[in-house]
Amino acid sequence: MKTALHFLSEWARGEGWKVYLINESFEKKTSDPQKLMQKVVQIIETGEKVQEKFFTQMDSVSEEILTIKNLKSPTNINALSEKIEFSLGQRLNVFYGENGSGKSSYIRMFRKLADNYYTSEKNLNIIPNVYGDQLTNEAVSQLVNISFKLDGQLKDELVDINKRHEQLCKINVLDSDSITPLINDDLTFNILPKGFENFQNVSKLIDLLRNETSEILRQLKEKKEEIFIDTSHANIRDELNQILKDVISIDELNEYLNNNYPIPMNYKEIIEETDLRIKELESGNPEDKIKILKAQKLKVESIKDSIQKLSLLLNQNNLNKINNLIKEYEEKLAEEQRFNQSFKNRVFFLDIINTEWLEFIKAGKHYLDSIDKTQLNYNDPCIFCSAPLIESRIELIGSYIKQVNDSNSDKLRLIETEIQKNIIENEIKLFSKEEEALFGSEKFIEKIKSTIQLLNLNVNIFNDNIVARVPVENTQILDLTHILKTIELEIIVLGDRIKKLNDSREENFKAIETLKYLKMNTQKNVQIHNLSTYFDKWFQLTKEMNKLESIKLKFSTNTLTIKQKEAFKAIVEKKYFEIFDKFSEQLKVTNVNFKLIPKKGETLRKKYITSEHYKVTQIMSEGEQKAIAMAEFATDLTMRNDFNPILLDDPVTSLDYKRTELIANLVYELSKERQVLVFTHNIMFYYMLYNMSTKPLDKENKFFKIDEIDKMNKGYVSESFSGRMENLKIITKRLREQNDYINSDSCFGDELEESLKKAYSDIRTWCELIVEEGFLKNIIRRHEPNIMFTKVKDINHNFVNELEPVNKLFSKSCRWMSGHSQSIESQNNRATKEAFNEDIQYILRLSDEYKS
Repeated sequence: MKTALHFLSEWARGEGWKVYLINESFEKKTSDPQKLMQKVVQIIETGEKVQEKFFTQMDSVSEEILTIKNLKSPTNINALSEKIEFSLGQRLNVFYGENGSGKSSYIRMFRKLADNYYTSEKNLNIIPNVYGDQLTNEAVSQLVNISFKLDGQLKDELVDINKRHEQLCKINVLDSDSITPLINDDLTFNILPKGFENFQNVSKLIDLLRNETSEILRQLKEKKEEIFIDTSHANIRDELNQILKDVISIDELNEYLNNNYPIPMNYKEIIEETDLRIKELESGNPEDKIKILKAQKLKVESIKDSIQKLSLLLNQNNLNKINNLIKEYEEKLAEEQRFNQSFKNRVFFLDIINTEWLEFIKAGKHYLDSIDKTQLNYNDPCIFCSAPLIESRIELIGSYIKQVNDSNSDKLRLIETEIQKNIIENEIKLFSKEEEALFGSEKFIEKIKSTIQLLNLNVNIFNDNIVARVPVENTQILDLTHILKTIELEIIVLGDRIKKLNDSREENFKAIETLKYLKMNTQKNVQIHNLSTYFDKWFQLTKEMNKLESIKLKFSTNTLTIKQKEAFKAIVEKKYFEIFDKFSEQLKVTNVNFKLIPKKGETLRKKYITSEHYKVTQIMSEGEQKAIAMAEFATDLTMRNDFNPILLDDPVTSLDYKRTELIANLVYELSKERQVLVFTHNIMFYYMLYNMSTKPLDKENKFFKIDEIDKMNKGYVSESFSGRMENLKIITKRLREQNDYINSDSCFGDELEESLKKAYSDIRTWCELIVEEGFLKNIIRRHEPNIMFTKVKDINHNFVNELEPVNKLFSKSCRWMSGHSQSIESQNNRATKEAFNEDIQYILRLSDEYKS
């Protein structure tokens, strides 16, 4: 029959590097990526043949079976007491405990150690005892002493639960956090038969090689980029990029450089001659002359613009306009004087007539205008003094207003403004000494200077006349036509000279640029030819990178995944479905569908109901989900032939009685081939497992109870050798101890009351057990569904007379026990020492009489 390794061998096809990876996949140690890479590259390059060692290795490998023997002294693990010590059986070990007794602390501890555990919260944080005085934020060692047997060899070690243990990691855990991942996640088949794990191991090695190759390529790329990164190569960056693009190997480089970047033998002499010629051309450069002529032209154009503006101001039309304004101003001024004299004559009774009085009158006129009053009437209030107006005052005010109406002051101000607008503020600036030096013609300079002086003189006379309000004479008019033509001609001459010089400069510039370009190209070519060592290094790295790129293409897991899928289909798929169907039918959960997904040398399995869109948790009840998870867990163990310990955390929570019994049967079946640790607070589940373990062959099955002394000391494990957590003998012994304490001198007050409540809780249990064992002889037992008909004949009929007093004691215990919720006040009575002493005597007598 073909095994997984036969399929792996087919994938390798005798290729040395693949065979080497398969051989390496059997090694437990972590592979060094660099050494692995070096070896694989060597095999690929040399074509070395590698012998297949894995078939021999597989045959020689045997699974080591782990069994936990003893556990003691847990330190800093939740509130577990450091005084704890107990031994385990080789097969089924069942732990019963109430909530808060310490069960979960043991489960977390084993979960922390286990590798075979499904959950998204793998990194469980277990804190020390929060009730202790020494709890700090600092990391503390969390230790437990574990004795275990591995293939017949007994070991006793102090284990740090926060560090992976090579042997104890084989423990398998199923707890409440495992349920959802087991039924909803796409699980990997790392639970496959022997040899399949090598598909994943080889895939990981290939990933390692691919990542290492990528890292080496990245480093080589950085080295290549650094070769020509120097700023001294900036001037030939484009040429270098073109060369590195066109040239494939170093062998083609010299020919390519000679054809595309040739250098003459006498390149030094050529460069020297080129430099000399450039200097000669640059010495005759007309640039400075052009600058001088442009400055001359700009200055002359500025003078021309100024003369043209002045000629417009000093022409005949403008002078006539200004003279008319001056004449009108004089006339209006004389008229204003006549009005003022007339007004003075009318108000001769006033000593002083001044501007302020006239303004006062104008204000009155404005007021009348604002109220639209054109005529003053008799007895109207005076606008100046509010007194009633008489005829004489009306006439007087009317004369005032007439004077205001006849005034020319506003018109005088308007004429004054128009005259002031014609004052010429700026004079034409004469040439400075430096500017005169720019011109070659002194005659032209003198002519311009005399014209400017004459213009400036006329401007001053013109301005003085305007200020003095004196008409401007026609002598100020100048004919500037001739001088403007002379200036325009000079501007044209200067423009022609600048154009000719520009044309000459362009030709000169082109010649210089051509020489510089030839020189630069020659220097570039020399520089490129001097980089031979750089090119050697660059092409060497390129060759190495190309080699690695081709090798990297081999490091693909696609073909490995295909081959793994073939192996899975041929070896596993049918078997997996058969095993899962067997367990799911056994637990009465069906209709679970699967989809198998190949991925990177693995096969994932996905569970769903009816359609892939519906997860198991969306359809099935909580009880069904736990049953499916249990079936998956059992399939897991069976598929990988795992006979190491398994730990189950209350696998029957939320299950009904029927399914609880089915789970109990499966757990018992699993314990026949491996050690099983079950933690539960379900008393029915506990007794179901106990009843299954009564056969003589089940001597290695053990049953325990977990208790707490107080919050500081939890997790005390006591073994029940009969398998029963409570029987008549144990409860009677406990009542004897309570009797001794209750009747001691140290028990009084509140302590006595609490002790009596606790004692009557045990008396209530004693009532049940005395009937179960003393009367019915265990044919019917608490928490068990079946009646043992073969023992009906053993019923003790003498006990019938005790049924009524036991029943009364049971009823009294229900009212007095610590678990009763009714207040003592409403009961009208409470437990007393006297009542207890009377009851205990009856209990001890009946126990001795009817003990088994």
